[in-house]
Amino acid sequence: MVADSAETLLCAYLSVILLVGLMLNATVGWWWADPLAAIGIAFLALREGREAWEETTKQSGQAEQG
Repeated sequence: MVADSAETLLCAYLSVILLVGLMLNATVGWWWADPLAAIGIAFLALREGREAWEETTKQSGQAEQG
């Protein structure tokens, strides 16, 4: 259940970043807002991947000890 709520929160962050970038590009004409949003999404994806990697490494280390 906690993993589902974390996934939902991450999806909400990704959606907000995407929509803000697209809206700034469409309404104000800031062409750089869309690529900046893409960098923000990439940052979040890398952070989530690193956290998943660290948790998997921690769990496999505990399994070897136990």
